[in-house]
Amino acid sequence: MSMLSTWKDNTNSLPVNSYVAQYNDCWGYVDPAGREYAIIGSTMGTHIFNITNPASPKLVSFQKGKEASSAVVHRDFKTYEHYLYAVCDEGNSSLQIFDLKYLPDSVHKVYDSQSICRRAHNIFIDNKRLYFAGLSDINGKGITLRVASLANPENPVIIKDLVPSGFTYVHDVFVRRDTAFLSSGNPGLFIYNYTNASAPVLIGSLTNYPEQGYNHSSWVTADGKTLVFADETHGKGLKVYDISDMQNIQLKSIFRSNLLNDPAKQSVPHNPFILGNKVFISYYHDGVQCFDISNTASPKQVAYYDTHPSSTNYSGFGPGCWGVYPFLPSRRIIGSDMANGLFILDGSQVLGVDDDKISQPDFLVSPNPASQVVSITSNEPNNGKLKIEMYDNLGNRILSVPAYTSGEPIDISRFSPGIYLVNIYGNSSHLAKKIIKTN
Repeated sequence: MSMLSTWKDNTNSLPVNSYVAQYNDCWGYVDPAGREYAIIGSTMGTHIFNITNPASPKLVSFQKGKEASSAVVHRDFKTYEHYLYAVCDEGNSSLQIFDLKYLPDSVHKVYDSQSICRRAHNIFIDNKRLYFAGLSDINGKGITLRVASLANPENPVIIKDLVPSGFTYVHDVFVRRDTAFLSSGNPGLFIYNYTNASAPVLIGSLTNYPEQGYNHSSWVTADGKTLVFADETHGKGLKVYDISDMQNIQLKSIFRSNLLNDPAKQSVPHNPFILGNKVFISYYHDGVQCFDISNTASPKQVAYYDTHPSSTNYSGFGPGCWGVYPFLPSRRIIGSDMANGLFILDGSQVLGVDDDKISQPDFLVSPNPASQVVSITSNEPNNGKLKIEMYDNLGNRILSVPAYTSGEPIDISRFSPGIYLVNIYGNSSHLAKKIIKTN
């Protein structure tokens, strides 16, 4: 993949931590007007860039962390509606929530509290719930995973703490439609049904598998049939599993990066993400890697970008690539490097039409164009209610339906002819769709 731009702080205002690093994880966001943003964490806090012009990232906001020092190694981010959630795994930290609805002009911090989370390694959002993993400061209580309601996105409320038997720590969590995949380090991977968040049920586990190491993180394809996870251990490959039958999980393949074409080098995978049939992985020493898993029995490397070419000593855990975010509509790829900062990469030659189709949520807006009414149909599970927001080309919200029923007519006759953006929020998915209003 080719690099479109890169950024790192050159003011020496960011302290270096024990990993000889200043930066950590990254994430992405798209505002109602279609502008794209890159988010990257540092030892000092959260940096938010407008990357609508990918050749020239513009820093629109820096938000200082509650813990801002060389002690910081890990930050993690997720977005929900127009909010950004941020946690840190070191020091006297907190859960921070930022309101992004005023972008590109400003970002407002609306929550900064230790009441439900002081330190966490990883967070995930699914079905209006916020999951906390790696709660190191309360791990002595046996709590491996905490789940909070986002009924009020600015004030999460704890629903349930998981205190299981068989493992004592969850390093990372991925959730798809209430099915949670808990990467728990050396014990392996545990799968829970969170349909009833107050009474989660263990439905599967992988505690003895080939090339087992430190089970670090996972991702699942949009159809829910294929699981890919990384063991954060030198030389261990990523595993591809068929999970279409949770009672009979089947290993399909193991694949790995070998950027230097040297079997003696023991590369370490960090975080995998799946878009369509492509898996993007951040490798500490091998940068952003992309594999095609159309044939799950034989993944093929299709692209890479090395964010840290000088990192050829594979004995440690970097400095090198920390995170990757491949979900922007423009097919630009966000990468973060522990020492070299933010990277914007061109993924247009990697991501094809099939990937785009597979990744789209199951929403249909029709008719489009329309003059009087439109309706939105959804394949959301259990006929769940949708949240609908409509914006004009200046980014003004002109319509909001907090509990929309699939198929109901939406009257747009009063609006002027033009192009509008509709944000559709389901239980486990989100789609921004342009519609044309005619006379």
